[in-house]
Amino acid sequence: KLIVVFFMNNFMFFIKHKITLNLTYKMLLDNENQHPKVHEWITQYTQSGQLSIVTGYFTIGALAWLSRQTNNLINEYRFILGDIVSFSNEKQADLNLLNENITVEGAMNLNRLAKEAVSFLEQEKVITKTMEPNFCHAKLTLFKPENRDARLSWFVTGSSNLTEAGIGLKVTQNVELNTPGTGETHPYMSELSEWFENLWKNPKTHKTKTILTETGKKERIDFKTYLINEIKK
Repeated sequence: KLIVVFFMNNFMFFIKHKITLNLTYKMLLDNENQHPKVHEWITQYTQSGQLSIVTGYFTIGALAWLSRQTNNLINEYRFILGDIVSFSNEKQADLNLLNENITVEGAMNLNRLAKEAVSFLEQEKVITKTMEPNFCHAKLTLFKPENRDARLSWFVTGSSNLTEAGIGLKVTQNVELNTPGTGETHPYMSELSEWFENLWKNPKTHKTKTILTETGKKERIDFKTYLINEIKK
């Protein structure tokens, strides 16, 4: 009887929160083949709560998609983005924020996507950091529910950056592989949560970014302001 009661209580919990129980659930996410995609996982399992993301690169299109899919649910975003601009006397390289699609159609959509991405970043609940002098090559998406029920928490970690190709929104020649996990009992959940918190507090993880001015001097500016200005260009 205890087993039946336990099962029914947990079953009703998942029904209440509209979480699909998939008995053929696969613990792999990639950007091709028959495995689920990262964007499908995010769409299915995101509830009200906090979303923390570590990525080396991101694109305007992926950021705009994330905003459309989760902005009405997430009360705080925490991003750690790899700094990919090197110091040189030449004009600063692009941040790889452009839509990966370089066709005419892609160029026409870029302005709309840029506006969506800027509006998303301008929110107070979106916090962005970068690492200096290190480059953060790790990739992790970590969700914590608002109601603190650990059964709703989840993670995705692997090779995918926050790009349309990386999360499976578009076809690419790159092959990505990620593994997800849910709930407090997953062996990696607590370790990944601790890893992110330590990285977030790391002295080399900053809310500011070092840039090279036109006069050749190094100057520190607010990192989110920097990103917004780059996207607006």
